[in-house]
Amino acid sequence: MKKLVFFSLIVVALCSFKFYDEPNPLLGKWEWKKVYKKGPMAIMLLFRNNGTYDGFANQKSFVTGTYRLKKDTLYISDPICNSKYEGTYKMTMYGAQDSVRFDVIADTCKGRVEGANATVYKKIKAVK
Repeated sequence: MKKLVFFSLIVVALCSFKFYDEPNPLLGKWEWKKVYKKGPMAIMLLFRNNGTYDGFANQKSFVTGTYRLKKDTLYISDPICNSKYEGTYKMTMYGAQDSVRFDVIADTCKGRVEGANATVYKKIKAVK
């Protein structure tokens, strides 16, 4: 009986560590939209399998950088502040991994924090 309980605990622990390891839940296009007094704003992020990403504001490119994931933590860098410095964000996935929220852990890049902290992006579905 003790062996069965111990084995069950091991299986549960191993399953919990695999949540973000495979596949990469950020791959693809993500979008955030808001309407301001001056008009609508749409931010689209494209995360690639090679660890690079692009950011678009109202369909115009504004940033290209690199990222990496470690479980539920996103490490991201870009030349807007310093491409050698990585900001660190807690990543929370919702639903069927079709929404993601980023919460700053540590980032001295004011522009990136303002654009990402506590922001929920929705996955853009591929059109068939």
